[in-house]
Amino acid sequence: MFDLFVKGGPVMYPLLFSSIIALGYTLERVFAYYLAGRKAENPSFIHDLIEKNEIPQALELAMNTPGPVASVLEAGLRHAGEAKEQLEEVISLRGSSELKRLNQNLHIIELVGRIAPLLGLLGTVLGLVDAFMEVSEVKSAIDPSLLAGGIWEALLTTVAGMVIAIPAMVSHHFLEHRVQAFAWEMKHYGTEAVKHLGAER
Repeated sequence: MFDLFVKGGPVMYPLLFSSIIALGYTLERVFAYYLAGRKAENPSFIHDLIEKNEIPQALELAMNTPGPVASVLEAGLRHAGEAKEQLEEVISLRGSSELKRLNQNLHIIELVGRIAPLLGLLGTVLGLVDAFMEVSEVKSAIDPSLLAGGIWEALLTTVAGMVIAIPAMVSHHFLEHRVQAFAWEMKHYGTEAVKHLGAER
C-alpha cells in the first residue's frame, strides 16, 4: 500500500491530508449531533407542559435538556407573555444561532468531496506528462510496457481522489439531512411556543 502511495507522486500528500481532514470533521459532527439529539423526547414533554401553562416546569426541563430544539424552547419560555411578534423574533434569532452551530464545519467536508477528484485528476495529468516525456526521450524502439507502467501509476491519484470523495459526499449528505431534521423540529416547536406563550397586542 505504501509503495502505491509513493508511486502516486506528490499529489498523494494533499490527498492524504484532505482525507484526514474529512474524516476528522465527519467524526466531530457525528459526535456533536449525537450530543444534540440526546433526550430527543424532551421537547415533546416541554411542549405538553407549555400547553398546560406550567411555564416554570417547562423552563426548568428546557434548561436541563441538551440540543437546539430545547434551546429554542428555552428562549421562548424566558419571554413568555410578551407580544407574539417579539416572541417570534426571539425564537427566530435563537433558531438561527443554533442552525449556524449545527452547520459548522459541514462545508469543509463538502469541499473535500468536491476537490479530491480534481486533485486526483491533476495528479494523473502530471503523471501522464512525466510518462510521455520519458517515452519521448527514448531514441530506440519504444517498449509499450514503459508507457503502460507510467499510465497506471498516473491513474493512482484519480483512484485515490475518488476513494476520498465518495465517502466525504455521502457523509455530507447524511449529516446535512440530520441538520434539516433539527431545523424542522426547531421550526415546529418554535411555532407552537409562539402560539401558546405569545400575547395578542
